[in-house]
Amino acid sequence: MKSRQHKFWLALSIIAVLLLWQIVLIIVTLKENLTSINFNLCNIDLNQTNSSIPRIIHQMWKTDKLSTYPINNSHSEWKRLYPDYTIRLWTDEDLDELISDTTYRYLYDTYKSYPYSIQRADLGRLIVLHSEGGIYADLDVFPCSRQIENLRLSNVSFIIPRAAMGSSLINHFLAAEKSSSIIDDILHEVVPLKFYGRIYIIPYLQVFSTGSIFLTRFLRKYIEASECNKRSLRILSDDEVTKYVTHHVGRSWHSFDGYIFNQIYEYQKLLIFFLTFFIIFLVFVFKHQRVTLTFIKFR
Repeated sequence: MKSRQHKFWLALSIIAVLLLWQIVLIIVTLKENLTSINFNLCNIDLNQTNSSIPRIIHQMWKTDKLSTYPINNSHSEWKRLYPDYTIRLWTDEDLDELISDTTYRYLYDTYKSYPYSIQRADLGRLIVLHSEGGIYADLDVFPCSRQIENLRLSNVSFIIPRAAMGSSLINHFLAAEKSSSIIDDILHEVVPLKFYGRIYIIPYLQVFSTGSIFLTRFLRKYIEASECNKRSLRILSDDEVTKYVTHHVGRSWHSFDGYIFNQIYEYQKLLIFFLTFFIIFLVFVFKHQRVTLTFIKFR
């Protein structure tokens, strides 16, 4: 009986330690990555006469067969509304060829090491914009009108929208000049982060090493570090974004845990609450089991 109780408590203790370890990693990750940007520091005077952003619309998909895209895509709509723009569809093969080039060779191993296609897509769009300049739009991002020409005349190095809720950034719609100094800094900040690979409960947290949350973290530090550099960055409010595009939120690159996390990410405070509740519940269960086993032992 004692041997069984010992094995039971040993197994329970190991499970508890592993769960608590995972929870601590998640909390540390969230604390580092979900800190918001102070958008009051981002006000700039726009020059509406000059632009170094070329008339190119970049989009990406796994292959050139857009019929495999799971929802209605915007590629033909961009061509219809912007006949004077170059509309470029990048495939996985195109990106692989670009990144293996001498200019971006230092990122190739990192790019190939990512376990999720969304991570490669996040990095790929930045490399494409740095290489050619222009405007990037996800395939579920549709143009509203011809007003993007006004956005192109902002005379800034990099344009990125903020999320509709909260104080973070999103990367479904971006614009940049060729060889943007901001994107160059971002690309040199991209490294394989093995830390995220240790989070097994929510594997999707690995995408924190790229994408919107990575950009939010980097640009927050970028804005706070230099009063001058921020003038080359423009952050669009949700109201501004809707003048140019609508987002149908396909999230076609995401796996199931990615879908779950996207729902949780919309309600960050609830996530912290449930994690805290889980820890309290775990402690309660341990105490209850200990009392029960003690009662059985002395019965």
